[in-house]
Amino acid sequence: MDNPIFAVAARADELRARGVDVVTLAAGEPQSATSPRVVAAAIDAINDPATHHYGTAQGEASLRNLVAAVATTDTGLPWTGADVQIALGAKHALFLALQAVVDPGDEVLVAAPGWPGHAEVVIAAGGVPIPAPTDERFRLTADTLEQHRTARTVAVLLSSPGNPTGAVHSDVQLRDIAAWAVEHEVWVISDDIYRKFDFTGTYRSILRLAPALSDWAVVVGGVSKEHAMTGWRVGWLLAPEEIIASARKHVSRTITHVPLINQRAALAALHDVDTPAAAAHDYRRRRDFLVEALNEIDGIDCPLPDGGLFAFPSVAGLLSEDGWRTSAELAGWLLDTAHVAVVPGEAFNAPGRLRLCFAVDDHTLHTAVKRLKAALEAR
Repeated sequence: MDNPIFAVAARADELRARGVDVVTLAAGEPQSATSPRVVAAAIDAINDPATHHYGTAQGEASLRNLVAAVATTDTGLPWTGADVQIALGAKHALFLALQAVVDPGDEVLVAAPGWPGHAEVVIAAGGVPIPAPTDERFRLTADTLEQHRTARTVAVLLSSPGNPTGAVHSDVQLRDIAAWAVEHEVWVISDDIYRKFDFTGTYRSILRLAPALSDWAVVVGGVSKEHAMTGWRVGWLLAPEEIIASARKHVSRTITHVPLINQRAALAALHDVDTPAAAAHDYRRRRDFLVEALNEIDGIDCPLPDGGLFAFPSVAGLLSEDGWRTSAELAGWLLDTAHVAVVPGEAFNAPGRLRLCFAVDDHTLHTAVKRLKAALEAR
């Protein structure tokens, strides 16, 4: 099945090609450009003949060592460059992790609501994604995971903050999930791509809280969200030796290695702590504006997300048999009528909701809100 998020983007592009002024809050990425210092590092790399040739399958040692140092700070565990595999973005890193632990027909628990890419990458690795309902604050619990565990369960995909919900798991929940995973020998694949965008101050790596999980954990990260580098495709995984060996072999036999120029750019990005901090400050402010504005519209109930890049309001109050029957129909109407692109909750196993990205500039966000309010109030 095609990713419905990309389908919304494609429809918006069609309208733009016809001259329609479409404002999009549907993207799953920051709108801003990559930092000039990162671009400068890439240009320097282009001019370095050493980047014009093959590199190592596991990734450049300098980048792996820096990723390991950052992970050591996050988790409190002594990672080294040998524990890191560089990948073509976090999605590729997730696939490499899953193909190492999944045999055909094995089951992997994924959050519901949750990002469709998690289920898709499980399928790509030959597994079967099993939706595990989240609690009222969109967080997974050990009790729910146990209810959905079977003899074929080999892993759970955990994301905190999450997409689309922005949910940050509590320390207690993470410790319970870790204990459950160790007891049942289930891998925890921790997708930490939104780790810098926690607005509650409560984010913790599951491994910092439960170091005993380290033999059953894979940590996935990348520069895409923190550094507005989605198109550069540099991510990584940190994992036990057998997982890294499997991932290295897969990379060697398929893509050979991640382009060296991109790795140099990612190295520069990881040395830049100011850009993610400034972005987080702006995103929090825009989150607050968007959530308040949405809650002023009759029929919309928008919780305040803990983190991430998205608001995830319920639009159940707008749906009826004689109007829009689904959030997908509503999203289509908003695109065609208000010329605002949003993603329907059906994409995330959450009918009756919409996902709106607030990682855009102020003008875009204010324009989108004005159009949404005008269209919905005039209906």
